[in-house]
Amino acid sequence: MTPRTASVLAGIGAAIAAIGAVAPAEAQTCFGVEARVNIATSTLTTAITGAITTTEGALITQEIAERARLLSAVKVLTAQSAAGSDQVSNGFRASSEALATTVVTQDQRQAVALAAHRYGSIGYDPCGSNTKAQGLYSAMTGSAAARQQIVSPVRAQPGRYADPKDWVADVRSGAAPDGAALYSGDAQAAGKFINTVVGPPDPRPLTTAATATNDRDRLEKTGRDTYRSMTAVVLADIAADYRADGPIAKARALSGHWQGSDGGAAWAAGVAGQHDRGIIQDAVRMEAANLALLAHQIKRGNRTEATAAALLLAMVNARITNAVPSPGRTQATPASFQTP
Repeated sequence: MTPRTASVLAGIGAAIAAIGAVAPAEAQTCFGVEARVNIATSTLTTAITGAITTTEGALITQEIAERARLLSAVKVLTAQSAAGSDQVSNGFRASSEALATTVVTQDQRQAVALAAHRYGSIGYDPCGSNTKAQGLYSAMTGSAAARQQIVSPVRAQPGRYADPKDWVADVRSGAAPDGAALYSGDAQAAGKFINTVVGPPDPRPLTTAATATNDRDRLEKTGRDTYRSMTAVVLADIAADYRADGPIAKARALSGHWQGSDGGAAWAAGVAGQHDRGIIQDAVRMEAANLALLAHQIKRGNRTEATAAALLLAMVNARITNAVPSPGRTQATPASFQTP
């Protein structure tokens, strides 16, 4: 080691020893440091407080603005939502009202159409059937007058006397038709046939004195008049039924209204599109026609029974007396059958 180096090292050691022997210095103990620190602290506090105040004011202002914008947005949203809800509600209400109006109108139209179809269905040609039914009724009620008109020209009348020569002239003229005249509809021809069948009238008696002979003659005439009147009335009633405007012709016309010449095809086509009410009305009219025909059949049955009863009475009377009355003769003609 050189002397120079040892000198330097000795100086450094001395310096280190001197530094280690001195006590450390403190800033607050230094003059003027505290005042400067306080000033710096106050300045920093003022700066920080101002910054905080400024920042707080800015934040509050921004918060107020943002809140105002948020409230405005909420208000606008609420208004839009309310307007949208009103529009939707109004739309639903309008559509509901329109639907209700449409349904009601459709129901009304359907009810009107149904009523028109129901009450417009009156069956097949009701005016025609009513006219034909009225014709049948008039023919049935007018049969008695027609029968009387047919039987009136008959020469032999109950309780009356007349000259048989007129009846003989009628028969000899060849104008007396056959039994088909009763069903031909010709009342005049039927009357001639009935006049022929009934026979000549009884001649007026020579004397009207109250004698046993005259009483017997009157009694015999009464018996003959009974048979003759029954025959005349029954035959005239048949002719009245078959006259041109009689019940038989009117009943055929009424039945042909529904049956027609095609077996009822026209009637079926006429009521095919009608309401049940129209078909029921036609069924009622048909049933009424059936009842009228049934009543006429009952009348014809009663007429047949009356004729059979009169025939049976005549046969019994003939068996009892073994003779049948013979007009124009004083003696009874023997019957064609004798009592055993």
